[in-house]
Amino acid sequence: MNKLLISFLLLFMCFYMLFAFENVVTTSSDESKVEASIESCKNQKEKIETLEKFASNAYKDNQYDLSLCAYSKLLSFKNNNKKNFNYYMTLGDIYCLKNNYFFSMEMYQRALSIYKKNEEINIKIANLYLKNNMYEFAQEIFDSILKVNKKSVNAKKGLGELFYLQNDYQKAIFYYEQVDFFHSDEDIIVKVSNCYNNLNQIDKSIEILEKYTKDNKSFEVLFFLGKLYVESHEYLKAKEIFLNLYEKNKYNFKNCLYLANVYYLLGEISLSRHMLGHSYKINPFSAVDILQAQAAYKLGRVDEAKKYAKRALEKSKTVFLRDQAQKCLDFLQSK
Repeated sequence: MNKLLISFLLLFMCFYMLFAFENVVTTSSDESKVEASIESCKNQKEKIETLEKFASNAYKDNQYDLSLCAYSKLLSFKNNNKKNFNYYMTLGDIYCLKNNYFFSMEMYQRALSIYKKNEEINIKIANLYLKNNMYEFAQEIFDSILKVNKKSVNAKKGLGELFYLQNDYQKAIFYYEQVDFFHSDEDIIVKVSNCYNNLNQIDKSIEILEKYTKDNKSFEVLFFLGKLYVESHEYLKAKEIFLNLYEKNKYNFKNCLYLANVYYLLGEISLSRHMLGHSYKINPFSAVDILQAQAAYKLGRVDEAKKYAKRALEKSKTVFLRDQAQKCLDFLQSK
């Protein structure tokens, strides 16, 4: 047994021990509700139809324990393979949403035992491996799917994600670009753009986002484009984006902070300080104090800048921010 398989088994055993008790204590109450839902049903067919609706509604309402109980009850009836396959797959999905990967994998494997060549269940298993950083297991499944179906969009997306998570951006791009990522979810758009940026092709990275945002005004995609404009020193374009996003949501901390920084880079110090004050009210983060210290120094207010730097040093909770605050304070004290 190789080391990878051993680590896989150990991980799932940990999940089993962590979540088994939770699933026991919630059962009795949920079972009563499930039984009550079919109490007036006259026959098995009616019970199954009622339970399916009950289970589906509980799932949609995020009542996962209740939905688990209902789907488990459905499995107690004599069903055809297709129904049992769907029940097991849904149970796996719910356990995955609860971060209970041991039981999720167990349900997926039971579904797989019914339809071994089903692409959807194989993708779900591969994605579960991916979620737990078991890249070799995930890649083996994605590759096997592509051998059968060379056009599998989900397998190509999965391989793109797999290589992206391992910082192999060239391979990630290779698989992402085999799907129509401009009509995919925005997460892939940002990742493809980020791949090019990490490969020092910032112009290509910006081009992708500019094309996408002509028709899709996603907050996250626009924000990432704004960051790229800052990185490429296109401050006026960045300012336009962050201002537009600010009008949509005046209390998004990270956008306010970036807008304040762009004002500073453009020499609009008063506007920068005003936005930093607004940012501090949203989140009194030490990074705001460091930026306030820089802005105050820019205006020649050294003593005021020192106060901000000292406050940043006192509040910093990470080594990086503490180092930045200390460097800022050391610089100011030398003046």
